[in-house]
Amino acid sequence: MLRIKAVCFLLFLLFVTPSMAQIKWPNGQLLPSFPAPAQTQDLITLRENSPYASAEMYLFASLKGLVNRTKPRIFSYEGDANGEGPHTWLESLGLNWSEPADKWDLIMKYRKEISGLIVYDTAQIHTVNLATVIAKSKGALIASPLLLSKLTAPPYNLPVLLDLRGKFNSKLDVYQELYDQYWPHLDHRLVIGLNPKAQKAALREYAAALGVAVIWLDPKIAGESELLNKFLASMSPGSPFMGWWPEEAPGVKRASQYGIATIASDWCFNLTVFSGTSRTIHIKPIPPKPALQNKIYVAFILSDGDNLQFDEHLMRKLWNNPDRGSVPMGWTVSPAMVDAMPGALNYYWQSSTVNDNLISGPSGYGYTYPNNWSDEKLLKQYVSKTQDYTARAGLRVITIWNTITGGINPNVGNMYATQASSLLGVTAQNTGGGLTIYNNSLPAMALDCNYCTNEQAMKDFIGRAVVGWDKTSPRFVIIQAQPWKGVTPTSFKNVANSLNEDYVVVRPDQLFQLIREKNGLSVNPK
Repeated sequence: MLRIKAVCFLLFLLFVTPSMAQIKWPNGQLLPSFPAPAQTQDLITLRENSPYASAEMYLFASLKGLVNRTKPRIFSYEGDANGEGPHTWLESLGLNWSEPADKWDLIMKYRKEISGLIVYDTAQIHTVNLATVIAKSKGALIASPLLLSKLTAPPYNLPVLLDLRGKFNSKLDVYQELYDQYWPHLDHRLVIGLNPKAQKAALREYAAALGVAVIWLDPKIAGESELLNKFLASMSPGSPFMGWWPEEAPGVKRASQYGIATIASDWCFNLTVFSGTSRTIHIKPIPPKPALQNKIYVAFILSDGDNLQFDEHLMRKLWNNPDRGSVPMGWTVSPAMVDAMPGALNYYWQSSTVNDNLISGPSGYGYTYPNNWSDEKLLKQYVSKTQDYTARAGLRVITIWNTITGGINPNVGNMYATQASSLLGVTAQNTGGGLTIYNNSLPAMALDCNYCTNEQAMKDFIGRAVVGWDKTSPRFVIIQAQPWKGVTPTSFKNVANSLNEDYVVVRPDQLFQLIREKNGLSVNPK
């Protein structure tokens, strides 16, 4: 009888109660996999348009992290008219949604999964980051003192588990406490950089779900720089830094010096949901390249896809441009999408045309300056893992950045040539620097424009790149444009239409196949 009751109870748990799972993060995997998202998501909009908006964004970011770590059930939208829209990704991923009349209703809906509150200090806003670190272990929401009376009263009745008010005299004190008291017990495979004054929600839900270190330290400020070094030096070898930095170049360079790549992601809204989507990615083959002739071959690339928030937001909006597919172009994406956004990466592949070429943003699985890596063993590990992730993501070209305008050191180029054997080629940021072939196997082509901002600039740089061409041999031109000032697939179409019969516009992967053919290299290395 007891055995029958036990079986009945197990069947009840299996079929009646919600299916809860655990975040999986096996050794060797860059970022964790969340459980599969619920088919119907609770959709909420988070906007700074009320007196308590900031406080609510911290609160609901932590609610998402707490709820979604066992079963992603909350999806939020924080974008504006320039974003992809609140329903776009839900539709693209085949998910349904329900919008509560009041997002506060979700606190009651998930009340049994909430243990209490961590109160941050509004006079020392960096305590928000500390609260984000602690939220997972305490099963707590991040609470502003402004919301405390509401949250502790009926119907919520949430107890205060930790009050951080008045405990810290400075920003540095907060992060020193994090390093001394919490860092020894945290997972050293990831650190996240979030500005607590800017990222009130966004990636904060992901950080809260994982309970990893969240910092905002500037490598250019004394005291902060030294503490930052301690975090970076004690991270697991080859680990990434997510989020962002107070300033791009100093942050990326400092992390590079410690063998840490940056996965830009501070304005991602729903990585807890994306990270639980199917990891099956259906890669399409490269279309046949044109015959090699004495022509000018031009490839267009849209930059900044190393940034997961670009992959989630602006790229998804540009993907709907009616001229997408009318001209060959390269779309930079992050190989880290294999872990962080596999469903989104698969969507791009499945909806791509023969003219859409997904390639890797800088400088592989994360944004880094490989020239600044001092440890050759760590660099080899980085490039090898990049090979693994780009192969699984179907990316055959990488754009390598060594600062915004830098070229590639020979030892770095040779490392990519030997450790990333499936690459067709790489691009470099030393504008107009021409072609280099590393280890007699990997062509690296300097961009002819590394950050064009409009159609006229693209036309001008193409004109400069073909000066002196005498029609007796092929010439290769790569134009990279940035998306933040209005460049779209229509822009590339207009530039392509301005070119005469001497020009052939090709995908970046096809351009490197043509370069390889011209130089006697295998057109399709394995």
